[in-house]
Amino acid sequence: MSIARERGLEAQRLIEAARSLSPAITGLRDDIQRERRLPAVLIEQLREHGFFSLFLPRRLGGLELSLTDYLQVVEEMSRVDGTVGWCVTIGGGAPPWLSGFLPEAAAHRIFVAERALVSGNLAPLGRAVPLPGGYRVSGRWAYGSGILHSAWIATGCVVMEDGVLRRALDGTVDTRILFLPTGEAEIIDTWHVGGLRGTGSHDYRMADVFVPASHALAPDQEPVQPGPLYTIPRHTVLGLTIAAVPLGIARAALDAVREITAGKTPRIRPELLRDRPVVHATLGRAEAQLRAARAFLLEACEAAWSTAAGGGTVTLEQRVAVRLALAQAGEVSKSVVQAAYDIGGGTSIYDHCPLQRCFRDVHTASQHAQVQSANFETAGRVLLGIEPGTPVL
Repeated sequence: MSIARERGLEAQRLIEAARSLSPAITGLRDDIQRERRLPAVLIEQLREHGFFSLFLPRRLGGLELSLTDYLQVVEEMSRVDGTVGWCVTIGGGAPPWLSGFLPEAAAHRIFVAERALVSGNLAPLGRAVPLPGGYRVSGRWAYGSGILHSAWIATGCVVMEDGVLRRALDGTVDTRILFLPTGEAEIIDTWHVGGLRGTGSHDYRMADVFVPASHALAPDQEPVQPGPLYTIPRHTVLGLTIAAVPLGIARAALDAVREITAGKTPRIRPELLRDRPVVHATLGRAEAQLRAARAFLLEACEAAWSTAAGGGTVTLEQRVAVRLALAQAGEVSKSVVQAAYDIGGGTSIYDHCPLQRCFRDVHTASQHAQVQSANFETAGRVLLGIEPGTPVL
């Protein structure tokens, strides 16, 4: 049996696992909203199914899914619940993928020996001062999704020497992503929000924490692990992990509106919502838009994967196609949820209505830079033969 076929089977197993967990997750929603975190029992269930090993190398016991398989797994979990989908994509995506670049002893300690979940913010918001054998790290970061259930943090820093930014020969600022135990950081209770409340995406800070060089990654780090997944550009991979969530939330909204329209009669009209032509047209357009955005993202990711799997380098044009698809996924997902929310009318405004949760969650998820509309501008520049104007490509 081929590796590609095995990956497909793993993805299908996880999709079925997500569906099987749906009743339990539904029963925990009030607790998740109130506590602003996932309960330990659910975290352990997700871990045992493999949801936090999606991009972990096979040599470290992970699933090492293809891009399109990953997209479909996270999308399905986000269809079940946006908050859980977000925690899965954070815990199963970027940190396990970065383990493919860590020295094997460090990666083995974190992801195999400790079976640790890793959270953090990869944006270079902190400061890393070089020392013999490592770095002294200080700073404050926002959006530490899942930090309350994570044992390690992966965090981004600029490198400072003698009080000034260290730069490469081309003038770009030198940065690092550093792995350190969560206990080294102070978690600040900031996550008082409308959407994705259960992700516990609090701020965190640290001062003068030593991180050994073996736990630090440079932007141009070569992969330690074999396989096409670790040769694909960082922002192509990380963008996909974010886009999968709003797509799943939008699908959940369409599921919900079908159920609502089957039994709701508007006060000002005698027929069921499902019998109104305006509802038919709105729902039809929303379905077409969502399927088109999803198909574009799958197509773009498959093209990048095929190139990498064949031993080639993912081209600028392929990276631009992914960025376009990311922006389209975010924009269309919001539009689809809005359409479903409008169909639901007054029913949509209540906390017990799934459309209320989808509305809050999709707008929160789509605020992430990886799926924001600025990606349209980046892609347009490249399509016109102009420099991208951003390193996030």
